[in-house]
Amino acid sequence: MDPRSIRSRTALRGAVLELAAGKPIGVVSVAEVCRVAGVTRDTFYRHADAPVTLLAEALGAELADMLRRVSELESLSGAEALLLEHVRSRGDVYRGALAPSLAAPVRANLEGAVAKGLAAWLVRHPEAEPSGLREPAAREIAIAYAAGGTVAAIEVWLRSGAEDVAWATRAILAASPEWWLR
Repeated sequence: MDPRSIRSRTALRGAVLELAAGKPIGVVSVAEVCRVAGVTRDTFYRHADAPVTLLAEALGAELADMLRRVSELESLSGAEALLLEHVRSRGDVYRGALAPSLAAPVRANLEGAVAKGLAAWLVRHPEAEPSGLREPAAREIAIAYAAGGTVAAIEVWLRSGAEDVAWATRAILAASPEWWLR
């Protein structure tokens, strides 16, 4: 990607994150994003089709950075806390994407990041995987179930207004199947 395009993408992501922290993403307009980013509508549409997809992309980039750090952690509780710290740090943005559930592109990115993290965890810790999940389809089902449940729990946590990462980590892990925690 050329430097000009990278600068535009960075400006657009920063603008949508700034705007989404102040009001629901559903009411953020393309014109507002362009004004804050200092770009034209044409430039906006070269990078995204709507503010919500741009927001999902911006949060997705942050989640990708977080996923790289997850591989260094020794426990799922550490990974869960890292995820929840990201959500807490962007709480206004995520809460602004609730209507009452997370906007589909934002939820899909969050759920995808959780699923990638869980899949990587099972690769690094095959001893944790129950014998019934050794078949790829069964493993995918377990990962999808856990990722979907984690994101649903995060939505409840966001709606509650709570910000205690340690408490939310304990609550989510307490609801998780025991074998994930081995």
